[in-house]
Amino acid sequence: MDNETDDDEIIKEIPVFLSDDTMQLLLLHYPTRLSINDKLLSSTVTQCKYKSECEELEISYALDTDKNYDKSHGQELAAEMDKTSKDKSSYPSGMVDHLSFESHNTSSNTTDMIMYTSGKSFHLCPLKKTLNMLPKLSHIDKIDLKDDNKKSSLNQNESEDDEEESEQIMAKFKDRPGKKSEKKKMQEMVKQRAMEPWIDLSFVPNGHYFSRGELDKFLLPQSNIIDEKDPDLSITKIEKEVIDENINAIRARQLSYNEIKSFSLEKKIKILLFNAKIISTKMLMNLLHKCGVPTDESVTTILNHLKEIAVLVRGNWTIKSEELYPDNSISSHFGLSFEIMRLLRDYIIHLLDSNQIVNRKNIGKMFNAPPEEVKDVLTSVAVLDENKTWKLLVTDNDGFLETVDNYNEICKEQSSWWTTRVKQINNWLEQKPKKNSIRG
Repeated sequence: MDNETDDDEIIKEIPVFLSDDTMQLLLLHYPTRLSINDKLLSSTVTQCKYKSECEELEISYALDTDKNYDKSHGQELAAEMDKTSKDKSSYPSGMVDHLSFESHNTSSNTTDMIMYTSGKSFHLCPLKKTLNMLPKLSHIDKIDLKDDNKKSSLNQNESEDDEEESEQIMAKFKDRPGKKSEKKKMQEMVKQRAMEPWIDLSFVPNGHYFSRGELDKFLLPQSNIIDEKDPDLSITKIEKEVIDENINAIRARQLSYNEIKSFSLEKKIKILLFNAKIISTKMLMNLLHKCGVPTDESVTTILNHLKEIAVLVRGNWTIKSEELYPDNSISSHFGLSFEIMRLLRDYIIHLLDSNQIVNRKNIGKMFNAPPEEVKDVLTSVAVLDENKTWKLLVTDNDGFLETVDNYNEICKEQSSWWTTRVKQINNWLEQKPKKNSIRG
């Protein structure tokens, strides 16, 4: 057997890099769930908070209160929680509309690692800790505790009536040495853990551009070393010729910072817009610098490229629908034409920009679009807030664009573009049997 192994031909050698533990990664282990039918962990994260000293994590996921949900019972549970809670209401909406998971430490004598492979190399990083994420059913625990106290008091009264002649006997056992000090230390530790304030975290979904930036940290500085013996095995990012490749939303999510450096300025902007969905001018400039664009690059040049492939919405940029739905393409779910998808998206952006209520069912009827298609378009520019209302992903304006010399000219161009686009959508809707028009 050893002879056969010695004679095996080495087809290819792949370098393996081991990073240090400075990344402080945590692995979250959730209860086993059927991913086919389960939509909880893929829903919106309403809150994410962390205690750094005691390493406690809590994540809350939004519940779908529109389907298979007893609203009256949810309101009843929330009301009971408010009675037993001294702090502010855990459910501002008035009903149990989210489910929280809290972390529990696991004991292990082994060191777990996470691996990232690019096909040319393996990058390993040790995990700081593995946490079990279990449901936090505080809305049930507090109510059950209250009921248990009532039951115990009733049982105690009944037992006193039945056994009036019974006598109470008290037995004391000698504590082992050191037990009191251990108990005191435990109480102090529990008190310190409770006193430590929570740190609110920003949750970035998997696949988002900023989550890709964290993944890039796996690529070590050693990855730039060239193997002198066999340059073909090198995984260095050597300066390459500008790649001329058609970029779409799927391809954009597959690219790292280093890979984006090989594209032209226009393609860099398009990739960042695909991933960020809506982004401010200043944030876009910072990301472009990370992707190899010189810091002294003309702002005017960047804005000229931006105006070709993006539109301005409340001082922030989002990619044009023509880029998201190119000619002769169809939608992913039901094969709607690219013309309808462009009209649908621009109409939704117009409603959100003018602070009008977005009703998925009404929009679906207007454009003959199934709910899945409407939701895909909405999630490309908007997010549901705590009141179940669709709002733009980014509404704050950092004011950077206002410092540009031709700011007023850009605003006029964008305003003119939207005016023309709204007229086009109105004309398209008027040709349908049931006339509809855009308000505002």
